[in-house]
Amino acid sequence: MTFTRNRRLTALLEDAEPSIAAHWERCRESAIAGATREATDRIDLRIRAFFQALKALPAAAEEEKIVKALASLFDDLERIDQETGGGLLEEAERDLLEPLFLNAAEIAGLDPNNFPHREPAGRKLDFTAARER
Repeated sequence: MTFTRNRRLTALLEDAEPSIAAHWERCRESAIAGATREATDRIDLRIRAFFQALKALPAAAEEEKIVKALASLFDDLERIDQETGGGLLEEAERDLLEPLFLNAAEIAGLDPNNFPHREPAGRKLDFTAARER
């Protein structure tokens, strides 16, 4: 079970990486605020760390541990966004990344239907809301 789960997580991330890289390139070409190679590399590293954390969970991981990994990822991405001036991660990035994260959490054993509004972290990945706090 763990081997299959980890292969599925690896495949999911590998499939998503070209789209994410192309998105970051478009952001840099458009001179989006905060869209530096350093910033996007930090985000990419954090995304990979999330996938590694999910792979490290036992086969029958408690939903609580998956939710904790997801919430930690959201917190870290919000922090990176704030540290880069609060304009790099917006709606387009949420639309690109949030389904990836939820799919990964489902592969790891989380059922988002068990949570209000299918939001296991208790909130949407909403960087603009973090800036307004």
